Parts: sequence; structure tokens; C-alpha cells
Amino acid sequence: MKGVPGPTAPRTPSEPAIASIRVPFIQRGRLTAGSVSEQLFIIDLGVAGAFVERSEPLPVGMRAGLEFLLPGNEIPIRVECRVAWWHPVGEPLVSKVLPAGVGLEFVLVGEEEAGRLRRHVLRYLRGDGFRRFHRLRPLTQDEDGARR
Repeated sequence: MKGVPGPTAPRTPSEPAIASIRVPFIQRGRLTAGSVSEQLFIIDLGVAGAFVERSEPLPVGMRAGLEFLLPGNEIPIRVECRVAWWHPVGEPLVSKVLPAGVGLEFVLVGEEEAGRLRRHVLRYLRGDGFRRFHRLRPLTQDEDGARR
């Protein structure tokens, strides 16, 4: 008699994989670059960086500060970043569609913030508490005209 495998615990990705993962994160944040400080939307987030929506480019290599809240937490995350790349409006990307904005690489992250970012990414990957939106199946009618 063959045994039926039971549910397996979700595997945690390797540290290099975690460092490269970006998860959707549509939240407001504050970017401070030079003498400019502005509120903007963070589009995706990882332990090593973020992509923020911005209509105007910033010079690649420029240092900036980013501050934002993680869902369910009132303690702000504050990181120092480097502008890694610029994505102009309408420019195609290989793996996804993004609005105009800048890719930020985190260069200085406190130990506590790094742990909170890591937990957020892992929690998202496990699906813990995150809403997933799926397309609804179209309604169909059966023989007696009832919609299902």
C-alpha cells in the first residue's frame, strides 16, 4: 500500500533568491533626493531595492533616501538608496509592465529594517494575509436559462 504524501511545509527560498525577489507593493512613500523631497508610489519592493513611480528621471548613481510603511505597521522603514536605473514612460521591459519611474538599490539599511523587509517578502511569498485578485470566470447559462 502506497502512502499518500501529506501537505509539505512551504520552503524558504535561498538567501540569494530572496535578495533578488521583488513583490508588488503599491504604497505611498517619501523620496528625498538632493534638496527635493516628494511623496510618490512605490510599485514593487524587495530586500535589496524598490521601484518607485516618477515622471522625471533622476541621475543614475544619485544617492537618495526612501521612507515608507509596511502594511499593518506604523514604524517607518528608512533606507538610503542609489538610483540604479530609469524607466521612461512607454518603454517596454522584458519581464513586466511598469510606469515611468526609477529603480532604487538599497545601500544602507538598518538591521531591524532589513529583518522587517525580509519578513514582509517571505510573508508575501507564502500568501499570509495578502489578498490575491483573480479574474472572474464569465457567467454561463445552462439549458433552463439559469446563470452560473
